[in-house]
Amino acid sequence: MKYAKNIITEDLMPPQPAEVIKLMEDQRKAGRTIDRTLLLGIQDSILKGSFFVGCEWLWGLTGNGPVTIETSHSHDFDEVIGFAGSNHDSPRELGGEIEFWLGDEKHILTKTCLIFIPRGLKHCPLILRRINTPIFMFEAADSKVYRKIEQTLPRL
Repeated sequence: MKYAKNIITEDLMPPQPAEVIKLMEDQRKAGRTIDRTLLLGIQDSILKGSFFVGCEWLWGLTGNGPVTIETSHSHDFDEVIGFAGSNHDSPRELGGEIEFWLGDEKHILTKTCLIFIPRGLKHCPLILRRINTPIFMFEAADSKVYRKIEQTLPRL
């Protein structure tokens, strides 16, 4: 079929950057982990002509504290990041608490939301403080490839 390739049903997420893998390993050694499923991703390297989109399930935290899943960075493209709660009776409630930085502002997210991040705006870290019910995370960008301009690693 001509357009069957446009339907992505398999885990084709681009590999995690080395610095994120190291961050997750350092937190694991400190006793802080997240149960998550990198569900689907698409970008030009997966399907020619596609812009970047990624999604994952955040199932829960284990251990003795919050988990950072992204470090401070910026992009040369606009981005939208979304978080959605999974409680059928209260879908606008996030079912957890996420710390998300935009510029020098710390935001505590407890509601289902979409966040617009203009190109060049430094954002993150993204810190999962609490997950009571699964959270769906979504990100999309007006770029064919996801790439970071600058990155600042957090202190652990």
